[in-house]
Amino acid sequence: MIRVAVLPGDGVGEEVLDGPTRLLHRLAADGAVEVTGPWPVGARAAAATGDVLPAETLAACDAADAVLLGAVGEDPRVPAEVCPRPEVALHRLRERYDLRISVRGIPFGDGRELTVVRNLIGGSYGGADDRVFRPDGSEAADVLRLTRERVAEVVHVACDELARRGGGRLVSVDKANLYATGRLWRQVATEVTRERGVAVEHRYVDRAAYELGAGAEVPDVLVTEGLLGDVLSDLAAGRAGSPALCGSASVHPGEPVRGRCVGLFEPAHGSAPRRALRDQVDPLGGFLALAALLRHFPVTRELGERVRAAVDTVLRSGPWTYDLAPAGTAPASTTAVADAVLAAFEAEGAAAAPRTVVEEPPVRVPADVLETWTVGVLEAVGVRPAHARDTARVLAYADLSGIDSHGIARLPAYVRAIGSGVIAVDGEPTVHSDGGAVALVDGCDLLGHPVTTLALDEAVQRARRYGVGWVDVRSSSHHGASGCYVHDAARQGLVALAATNTGPVVAPTGGARPYLGTNPLALGVPVAGEEPLVFDMATSAVAAGKFEIALRTGRPVPLGWGLDAEGRPTTDPAAVFPGRGALLPLGSDRERSSHKGYGLALLVELLTGVLAQGPTGPGVGNLTFRSGGGRPGVSHLVVVLDPARLGDPAAIGDGAARLLAGLRALTPVDPELPVRTPGQRAAAERARRRRHGVPLDPETHRALQALAGQVGRPLDGAARG
Repeated sequence: MIRVAVLPGDGVGEEVLDGPTRLLHRLAADGAVEVTGPWPVGARAAAATGDVLPAETLAACDAADAVLLGAVGEDPRVPAEVCPRPEVALHRLRERYDLRISVRGIPFGDGRELTVVRNLIGGSYGGADDRVFRPDGSEAADVLRLTRERVAEVVHVACDELARRGGGRLVSVDKANLYATGRLWRQVATEVTRERGVAVEHRYVDRAAYELGAGAEVPDVLVTEGLLGDVLSDLAAGRAGSPALCGSASVHPGEPVRGRCVGLFEPAHGSAPRRALRDQVDPLGGFLALAALLRHFPVTRELGERVRAAVDTVLRSGPWTYDLAPAGTAPASTTAVADAVLAAFEAEGAAAAPRTVVEEPPVRVPADVLETWTVGVLEAVGVRPAHARDTARVLAYADLSGIDSHGIARLPAYVRAIGSGVIAVDGEPTVHSDGGAVALVDGCDLLGHPVTTLALDEAVQRARRYGVGWVDVRSSSHHGASGCYVHDAARQGLVALAATNTGPVVAPTGGARPYLGTNPLALGVPVAGEEPLVFDMATSAVAAGKFEIALRTGRPVPLGWGLDAEGRPTTDPAAVFPGRGALLPLGSDRERSSHKGYGLALLVELLTGVLAQGPTGPGVGNLTFRSGGGRPGVSHLVVVLDPARLGDPAAIGDGAARLLAGLRALTPVDPELPVRTPGQRAAAERARRRRHGVPLDPETHRALQALAGQVGRPLDGAARG
């Protein structure tokens, strides 16, 4: 369950948030959200406490997933000399939570919506060192500074927004004919959209402003530098009918940097002090901000769509405040419009309630079709053919084995990471060794699948020569299901162990915040007359991918899987993942020996990150949370043993078969649940999915179809059921 901190703020802020706050409290009564506040901020907070952002407000924001803000600015109740710069509160909130990207949505009367994506850090929004103002008033200067990384991050978010909407027109706006920053923007936007397979139209800002003002067709998504986007979104709101028709989201594109807050949501119109306290201001911006907030989180996305639909209903049918009321129509009050939105929201829910909810059947795609398509997608974004084949093979193993959290559902995240530069595509992994049984592989920041495939090949060669091969890997990334590599070795008659560290998502026993990864390890052993035994486990209570599946399907998770940001056990996946709370170690708590899971995770961290001399703990990047920034720096270990050095391999395989047969022959406690051995279920699933195809849940299928459109590689061969 998400938690929302409400900060009404200054001027009209309290009035425009009255309706959205009432709606939030209704949702809280239904158990859909948690609400705290109202909390003081801005000029009124300074008048009451001496600080535009009091400690109690900061604590409430730290403890919330998102902040719903009314406005900060001038307030008729606060003399200017008491608080000359109330907007500092907003700047401090953005800085505290690294809210560096703005996403603004502007609705139009015909049902269309323009989304404007821009940066909030860098460019026009530089720091104090980029501002000069001479005390004598003779000169002032503002430095406009952009980096490739910052531009790419913003354009990727715009591409993601376009994909969420199912496609459409993307327009990138700059001033490349005048500013060097504009030329950089256009260059990076061209590169990123080409990598993503998204068509982009470039506009100079003066042309974009003219088109918005002159009534030209509005694009679906517009991406631009911060100040340009600020002006253009206000211009678009004016064309839509009112500056109130703009809900603004300031978001952090990754794991929270402080507490659990990842976004601040507000109407874009400011405090409007001359309209305050008159019950006449338009509250729709507050509802649009609330809609954006709820749509931001998977568990409340449907509620956000209902709020958005309720706003559309009022825009079409009224009542309207002074800014939207047609000529000859008496304007309605703020309260009356808010009441109408609330009534429309309830009507949306009532209309939906009697309907029988029928879950979409999974889409099934032949495994070979899916694997071939994966290769094509990866090659389309610049991955070398051999590396693409290695990656597709590992994903196919997971999909066939029923490990849906590590299969094709990961592909969109890999493509985003490649597009943002988090994962490299150029180069080859290199092997460092003195020629003995031990080697170190440098992954060169490539996809982890081809890197670990090379490490496995090296370990197999050394095991054949020396009896054992020990290969550590550094500077790699997520390598998929570890069981794939040990399965490959066991099919060659060898015993293998594979382990990897991951980004920090698991709290150690006794801790409330994550420090280690799920740090999986896998063992593969050849067995006479059947598929190899493969034991593949996360050292956490469950793999992180289980939370991704729960979020995609809208289901709760069992108690004992994770903690929320306050360290409390929870069944709400959104309170835990991604990066809001912490997964628990294997065992879940002290009474169930979670110290053993914690110890196993630490063991993997030592054998991978420490021995490979790579990052450890919080220093390891997490693919799930990154949308830009540094490389993951993941480390792996592959160990291979040739059992022929210990005796007759056939006899050893027979011994393994007898052991497993004895276990399976035991009388089960529940006749419906026979005793199984590791890898038995996955082997049966592989046979079943080879016959019937790989099932894709609706959310995954939609994501893959969107990806197919982006890269120009259609996904064919899908069938329902």
